[in-house]
Amino acid sequence: MINLEAENSLLGCLLKDTSLIKATQVKPKHFHDTANRMIFETLKKLDSKDEPIDVVTIITAIQPENLNKIGGPQKLTMLESVSVNIENYKTYENYIIEAWKVREAKRLQETEISSLEDIRSLQEKLAELDENTTEEEYDHKETLIQLHRDIEKQQDGLSGYDTGYNDLNAYLDGFQEKNLIVVAARPSVGKTALMLNHGERHALNGGVVAIFSLEMAKEELLKRKISSMGKIDGHKMRNPKTYFNADDWTNYQKALATLSHMKIYIYDKSGQTVSYIRSKVRQLRRKYPNEQILVMIDYLQLIRTEERYERKDIEIGEITRSLKELAKEESVPVYLLSQLSRAVTTRQDKRPIMSDIRDSGSVEQDADVIMFLHRDDYYDRDSESDNIIEIIIAKQRNGAVGIIKMLYLKEFNRFVELDKRYDDQGSIQESG
Repeated sequence: MINLEAENSLLGCLLKDTSLIKATQVKPKHFHDTANRMIFETLKKLDSKDEPIDVVTIITAIQPENLNKIGGPQKLTMLESVSVNIENYKTYENYIIEAWKVREAKRLQETEISSLEDIRSLQEKLAELDENTTEEEYDHKETLIQLHRDIEKQQDGLSGYDTGYNDLNAYLDGFQEKNLIVVAARPSVGKTALMLNHGERHALNGGVVAIFSLEMAKEELLKRKISSMGKIDGHKMRNPKTYFNADDWTNYQKALATLSHMKIYIYDKSGQTVSYIRSKVRQLRRKYPNEQILVMIDYLQLIRTEERYERKDIEIGEITRSLKELAKEESVPVYLLSQLSRAVTTRQDKRPIMSDIRDSGSVEQDADVIMFLHRDDYYDRDSESDNIIEIIIAKQRNGAVGIIKMLYLKEFNRFVELDKRYDDQGSIQESG
């Protein structure tokens, strides 16, 4: 991949504003064009010596035998006259570095493979390309300044993304960026429904939702969304033409219209890896650089790894560590569903504990928040707590733990706070 236009534009920016030479993160190796690389090296050399930079000084600094290699004085004059917006120099940098990454990846893929060690080495080198390609000096003062700016910009209300539920917001202050949030439960308790409810709230607030579904097809998830948003009995969604009444069709059309305008992206490819998830999140970040992105994964135990591990818990630990890194790198909450082991069913008290997380490994260590879902009526059909679900906040790195009770309306795939109820038409009514 070659992006000569970006190379020329960046050099044009540096010639127009030489102060950017010290600030640029681009290195000589990132340039594909030999002439551009030589000019860039000359600019860095002159800048390091605090010498004036213009066409004359550049020509003087370049040895006569190399002048033709850069295209002569005409090349420099062309770069000076390039129409660029200096404010976009970071964009030009990114284009140049991304093009270099692609070229390097292609070169590495052509490397001869003769052993398992060669494969691992290739995987490591390719992974390194996906990381930052420049070294940055850490200055805690700059971090403090940025922290202060963030606080000043913060609006009254939640510091994180609205969960859609007041009680949960009171505990978490919303879903926090850079956090790994694990929600665990036995099958069919309601964890996917809760995830979709959270995603719905975020999308309704204008945010971007990325759902990585390793178990259910996107069509099934969208049916559940329509059922929840339209307050339509999920069983009717199986055969709308047979079961829908006039109100159902009206609610269906409204839900469809609302959903079509939401920034929700569903990836249901089988055999997803953390690398695949990371690549899609980064694509969304490039598309929505200033938007709040919520990453949701259903579920942990179905994520595949690039290599095999001798034990499942080690594999799961590697996955959760990588997802925590993703949350930090992209400044997004990663909302991760997880299955519970059967051990919880053998105890008299069926409320989950940390060790119940299937193949738990280092989940407890990596997660910033761990929530369990528990329903008495899941284990006892005669329970007096019919449709009451407990959200057990078992871990919160920077906050309190506790239990929140909510109403789970299974037919609508919807969670409702206990001070709210549905009437016969399915609309939410506040209790007095």
